Formats: sequence, structure tokens, C-alpha cells
Amino acid sequence: MKRRVIPGENLAEAEEFSEGENAFQEGEKIYSQAVGYAEYDHNAHEVRVIPDKEIKVFSKGCKVLGQVMAVRKSRALVNLFSASEGPEKRIVNQSHATLFVSKVDERYITSLSDEFKIGDIIAAEVEDIKPYGIYLSTNKPSLGVIKAFCSRCRAPLYRKADKLFCKRCGSIEKRKLSEDYILKME
Repeated sequence: MKRRVIPGENLAEAEEFSEGENAFQEGEKIYSQAVGYAEYDHNAHEVRVIPDKEIKVFSKGCKVLGQVMAVRKSRALVNLFSASEGPEKRIVNQSHATLFVSKVDERYITSLSDEFKIGDIIAAEVEDIKPYGIYLSTNKPSLGVIKAFCSRCRAPLYRKADKLFCKRCGSIEKRKLSEDYILKME
């Protein structure tokens, strides 16, 4: 018998079944990761979800876009907007991720607040996914800040070489810039 399920629905206890396709374990329970039908294999002690439609969630190595929500000396909290693996879009099933200072760049960085500011839009790569968090990396040239805002007046910043300039108040700022930064000085 197949049972209709939605993402996050409890499928089984972890001591009875292991997670199969489109299912995940958190604590002592197995949950659905997709909309579809739960299928229980009692011989293999596995539960999986047969999706209504093939929906792929983001995974390790996917590129994500997000906005920096908080910056501390050694880590930043990022609100995730979208994910992709190559040209294929992925579903973002968790809204926040962490970027540690050691994963920002190959060079030594003393403080993350020198590289990112609250409100910056960044491109990052999913470094790892754990039950208690998603961890990002920006240590490739295509990753980093793709759009920044002035820390004084919140106007968009324009890139010229490796610096950012505010056309409204004249502020000059520095960030860990992506080679794909959106706004450029003319």
C-alpha cells in the first residue's frame, strides 16, 4: 500500500527503517523530502518517496544565491534565494546557511566583516549539508559578492577594479567580489 506524503511528513522511526530516495533522517525519525507516495520495503527496512514530479533539491556542490543577514568575526548567516547545478535549477528546501571565514577565500582573512556586509547579495557553493546546518564556500573567483550596497547610504555600489564606489555619497568600499559582479563603473 502506498501512502500520499508531503515534504517534512514523518514516514517512520529510524530504528525500524532507513531513509531511501527522497527521504531523510533527522534525529530518530525519517521524513519525506518530496510530494508523492511513500513506499515501504519491509525486506530491506527502507522507506522511500516516489515523487509526483521529479523535483531535485540542492545538494553539496550546487551554486546558491543568497543575501547576507548577519556578519560576525568568523561567520556570516545567509538567507538562500535559489540554487542550481550547472544549468539545472534546484529546489531550496532550507532557508538559511552559514559561511565560515575559513571558506571565504584562499588568502588569510582576519575578519569576515571586511569581506561581507549585511544586505550583500552573494553567489556561493554548498560546501556541506548536515542535519543541523548548511555550510557555504566562496573560495572560487566566480563566487562572492555579486551586488553590494553602501554601508553609509544603502545605495547600490559600482565596481571599478577591485573596489566598490557609491555614486550617491562617494563612499569607497571593499568586499570579497565575484568576477560576475553585476554593477560596473562606466
